[in-house]
Amino acid sequence: MIQFFRKIRYNLMNDNKTRKYLKYATGEITLVVIGILIALQINNWNEKRKDSNKEKAILVNVHNEFKQNQKQLDSVVKHHQHVYNNCTKIISLFPITTKPEPEILDSLAYQLFWSYGGNTFNPSQTSINALASTSSFDIIKNDTLRDHLISWNDLITDYQEEELRVLEHMVQQYDPYMSKHFDWNFNFNDPRNDFDALQTLEFEYLVRNQHFLVDQILTNAGELQKVQKTLSEIIELSKPYSGN
Repeated sequence: MIQFFRKIRYNLMNDNKTRKYLKYATGEITLVVIGILIALQINNWNEKRKDSNKEKAILVNVHNEFKQNQKQLDSVVKHHQHVYNNCTKIISLFPITTKPEPEILDSLAYQLFWSYGGNTFNPSQTSINALASTSSFDIIKNDTLRDHLISWNDLITDYQEEELRVLEHMVQQYDPYMSKHFDWNFNFNDPRNDFDALQTLEFEYLVRNQHFLVDQILTNAGELQKVQKTLSEIIELSKPYSGN
């Protein structure tokens, strides 16, 4: 083909047909430019197709991972609510000045056992860590989803601070007091259990503080609601083909 074009140019020049040659040269250049532009466009299409396929794969991983994270959070919140409810029931007995009836003591033993906190939300971060390590956040087309994924670690850190306060209180104050005066199951029929420990201001303070700190997780701080909302939106926006 190249030899064919060269032959035409040679014949035109030999015939001294300059105008025709210039027209031919212009046409040839135009064809070359068009060919280059088409090649570039095809390359762009291929790159976009590769990016689209990569984004779909990422969204599948994000969607599945965050659905599991949501299940874990629901379970953790259920435990926090259970702790809060049992602390509320204990507080309703204050001040404890006399030994309650056996049936009330049985309920109190149950409430004390479940007044402990300790469950924490530790979501899987595999998909986000992979995006961060490969600097691939820009491949997510949906702006809201991308922003949620970028800010997810900071959001979880803020929320976990509330849970850590409950853990610190339980480990440093709540459990040491309980283990000093009661057996593992709070069996008030066991003479080693110190019923008088239920009548102290220290015990009341510890239960009320436990109640307050768990309430901070559930309502007052607002971090839980942010996590729940963000989780739901990530799951919705990462559905197949969502945001494309």
